[in-house]
This record gives sequence, C-alpha cells and structure tokens, in this order.
Amino acid sequence: MISTKPTIYLIDALNFLRSFLQVPKQEEEKTLRALIAALNEAATEDYKGTTFRLIIDGGFRNIGPTSPENVDALFSEDQTADEVILEQAIYLKNSARRVCVVTYDRGITNTLRGEGVKILSCEKFFDTFLS
Repeated sequence: MISTKPTIYLIDALNFLRSFLQVPKQEEEKTLRALIAALNEAATEDYKGTTFRLIIDGGFRNIGPTSPENVDALFSEDQTADEVILEQAIYLKNSARRVCVVTYDRGITNTLRGEGVKILSCEKFFDTFLS
C-alpha cells in the first residue's frame, strides 16, 4: 500500500514513457502533457501535499502547464536525467524529506536502494496514481 503522507515522487519520465508505457518517440511530448494533467488531478484529490516531479532528459521544451504546488518538470540540461535523479533523491533523503523514485532503471534502483531511498516501479506507480 502507498502511504498518503506528503511525499516527493521523482519520476524518471522518459523511462516511464518508453519502458513502461512503450510510447513511440513522436508521441512523447503529447503523452507527457497527458501525464501531467493526470498527476495534477491525483495531487489535488487523495494526495494533498504530495509533489510529483518529472525528471526529463535534455533541455527545456514546452510540455504544457504544471501545478507549481503539486506537479513540476525538471529538465536535465547538461546532465543526464539519471544524474539529476540520483542527486535530488540523495539530497532530499538527507534533508529528512519523504522521497520515492519511480523508475525501471536498474542502475538508479541499485544505487538508491543502497542509499536507503525508496523505489517504486513504474507499474506500481501507474496502478496507484493513474489507473
């Protein structure tokens, strides 16, 4: 069971789209917009105080409006999304914040589990927040 306590979910966005949803590259931005809309809805209903942060590879691009209080998007710019996720997850955990990383990436999963950061599979995340 997923806790309803306020948590920061760091979502490996392109990993989620490509590995779990199997979205074709040409549909990624459209699907990101739909994902943001669904997360905005989830955050305002049962999971108040929860933040969904999509970590996206590359530079800024317009993926639609986010909700500054509940849903945001962070572009990796000169780093990889994996580097940003690792950095943010460890920082948030060490700052005594409830953090959970959503990914299928084994490298991130193995590293963060060793740091004591909670990991949630893309499937479990989808079933909990989006289905």
